[in-house]
Amino acid sequence: MRLKEMRTEWGLTQTDVAKAIGTSQRNIGRWESGLNEPTSSSLVKLADFFRVSVDYLLGREDDFGNIEVKSSAAEVSAEELGLISGYRSLSAANKKIVFETMLALGRAGK
Repeated sequence: MRLKEMRTEWGLTQTDVAKAIGTSQRNIGRWESGLNEPTSSSLVKLADFFRVSVDYLLGREDDFGNIEVKSSAAEVSAEELGLISGYRSLSAANKKIVFETMLALGRAGK
């Protein structure tokens, strides 16, 4: 999370930020040290206060709005990307057919 980075960039103390979003300095310190994580409502308050997105505050988005998704699953192959691209180009009716076919194949493979 970029909380400490942004706070120091703005020349603010933990107490300043805490007062601005309606929490305690202790919470700010725990969030910055990674001992606790802010609630979703606190994240929104922090993002609004610093005028950034929650994704940026969490370090998922860079300065240009690009979101980096960290996946625990294996990377998507070129073949899978091709399937996704092809699926997105289908009409709604054909997407339904493909989806139903995938479900049927999944059941048949078990």
